Amino acid sequence: MKSAFFLLLPLAALAAEPALEFEPVVRDSAWRLSIGLRAAPGIKTSAAVDARAAVAAAGGALRPSGRGGSSTSGAGSSVSTKTEDLGSTTEGTTEKQARDAVAWSEDRMRWEFANGDYINLDDGADPLREGETQNWHFENAGDFADGAIQIRTPYDATTTSRTRTTKTETSGASSASRSVSLREEWGDGLRDSSDETAPGIELRLDRTVWENEDFGIDIGIGYAWYDDVDAFSVRGRAYSAVATEKRTASGSRVTTTDITTETTESGTVVTSIAQPEFTDPDDYVNDDGSMGGGVEDVYDPRLPTGWKMPVLTVSSDRFSTTSERNPTEISSVSASTVSESGAVGPARTTSSTRTTRRTVDVRSEGTLSLQELRLGVSPFWKANPRLAVRADLGLLATYSEIETTTRLSVDGAPAAAIRKDDDDWTLGGYAGLSLAAAATDRLEFSLGAEARFPHKRLRFDDGVVSGSVELAEWSAFASVGWRF
Repeated sequence: MKSAFFLLLPLAALAAEPALEFEPVVRDSAWRLSIGLRAAPGIKTSAAVDARAAVAAAGGALRPSGRGGSSTSGAGSSVSTKTEDLGSTTEGTTEKQARDAVAWSEDRMRWEFANGDYINLDDGADPLREGETQNWHFENAGDFADGAIQIRTPYDATTTSRTRTTKTETSGASSASRSVSLREEWGDGLRDSSDETAPGIELRLDRTVWENEDFGIDIGIGYAWYDDVDAFSVRGRAYSAVATEKRTASGSRVTTTDITTETTESGTVVTSIAQPEFTDPDDYVNDDGSMGGGVEDVYDPRLPTGWKMPVLTVSSDRFSTTSERNPTEISSVSASTVSESGAVGPARTTSSTRTTRRTVDVRSEGTLSLQELRLGVSPFWKANPRLAVRADLGLLATYSEIETTTRLSVDGAPAAAIRKDDDDWTLGGYAGLSLAAAATDRLEFSLGAEARFPHKRLRFDDGVVSGSVELAEWSAFASVGWRF
């Protein structure tokens, strides 16, 4: 603020020189209505995800029954089962293969879709523009909807799996044991911080209550509305767990069953490429109903009449891929053989293992909205009839609203959504300097800056994400005023 004061003094001194020969401004009215732009930089936000709270909101952590280990023995009989994977073969295109073909990849230069649709990052530009291309084409412009290009890639595959299940039954002395192990990983470092500037529009009404040849005093009120600030965005994995259950048993009667299972999976992989820049169909839709004007000969493109060559932005944050799965069809055939090793005492030992997994992912975003009311006094010094230096002092009431949206998913599927608004009024003060130049008897332009005090900190918490926002310590404005 001191530096702003020293910058204004030379301007005032220049304006006071007689050589400038300003025409006097006749102040025939004491009111002044001003409208202008105000910017409040240095809005600092920090937010962090509570991983355990996120897991609780998503349904809880993985808790397999019978954690630890146990064993049983007796003179009766016991049964244990062991299953071996003998391998599998797949015919057709699986969901993973379809997804890998159309999903985002950092090293990929070209994507090929159904019906000859494609995107090629090599459009002949020298050098190539990272993340942009004009070499792309889709046969149906209707694939663009809701601000994104929607590409549907069908898949259909049949997987034949072969397993062998060994069932061991004991008689006489027998024993069996069971153990469970759990490995958990909790998300660490799920946080974000930002330092943003809030731009806004300000309306002020001032009145001159006292004035002489060199000095004067104004009092006034003002209202400022700021554009929303993207305060934070946190996303990542809050929880990952793997539970392994192992059973062992001994016995004398062994039944071996070979099972052949055919599993048919089918559905559609939907790839969405956001293009919010496409607002007017005349900019990207060709006369034949297609969109995109790219041709394979990227060094010498010859477009058909009525085609356009819009720029397509391709980056990881523009891509999203989901799957629409049809019901899975499963059929199996089994054949069994039996062998015995004696009536009493364990003849062989078998074991089986079962694994269960669980993941919880979180995505949270926050938006800050600000409004201000001010009441103050402005002593001023007139360097000459057309130039004045003002000091601004007064009270500042700030209304803030922080809106948070947190989405949780379990094993990749949506599980919960949390939305919360935290709002508050804070009262403080401001002090600053401004320079006012009169263009006519009624029209003047102002430019200045101010400091706010005390420094305000706001807190928010939606149960999963919490943090704080530090409001701006100073602001600057430029306005045009009309006296009446």
